[in-house]
Amino acid sequence: MSDAVERYREVVAGLADAVGELRARDAARAEELRRELRERDRELVRATERVTLGRGMFELRWEAALQVLWSVEEPGKPRPRPDRRADPARHDELERAADDALEELRASGDRRLFRLRRND
Repeated sequence: MSDAVERYREVVAGLADAVGELRARDAARAEELRRELRERDRELVRATERVTLGRGMFELRWEAALQVLWSVEEPGKPRPRPDRRADPARHDELERAADDALEELRASGDRRLFRLRRND
C-alpha cells in the first residue's frame, strides 16, 4: 500500500505542476491578449479620428467647390455620398486626389471667370 500511496502522491504532484504551468501560460497569454486589445483600441481611435477628419475635410472641399461653381453657375447636384467600396489603405492617396481635384476646379473657375470678365 505504501507504493500505491507514493505513486498517488507523485501523480498528484505532477498534476499540480501541470496546473501551475497551465496557469502561467494562461497568464502570459492573457497579458498578450490585453496588449493586443489595447493596440486594437488605439487603432480604432485613430481610425475614428481619421473618419471624422475625412468627413470634415469633405465638407470643406464640398463648400469650396460650391463656391467656385456658384460663381459660374448654380449647382444642382446633391452632396455625394461616401464610397463604401473605397480601400482604407488608400486614404492618403484619395485625400490628395480630392485636394488636387478641388484645386483643378478652382483653377478652372478662375479661368472661366477671367474670360467672362474679359468679355464684358
